Amino acid sequence: MSTPIAERLGIEFPIFAFSHCRDVVAAVTNAGGFGVLGALAFGPEQLEIELAWIDDHVNGKPYGVDFAMPVNYVGKGGERTHRSNRSTR
Repeated sequence: MSTPIAERLGIEFPIFAFSHCRDVVAAVTNAGGFGVLGALAFGPEQLEIELAWIDDHVNGKPYGVDFAMPVNYVGKGGERTHRSNRSTR
């Protein structure tokens, strides 16, 4: 099934699956859809492991990574920062 979004992303079907499970991301990607890994729960080292595993199992097919950017963030040392609502394109 060819659609503009499928063509743009280089996928066979306009099916998107958001999951925290790398196996689901790889399975959807290999079936012709666009698997998206929910990365919010992973620290940097574990995220690297998950992405390397997916890379090894999708034969170069495209997939995505989803993460959240909070409006407020308490960083190292307890310092609070606020992200502006302005768009930066």
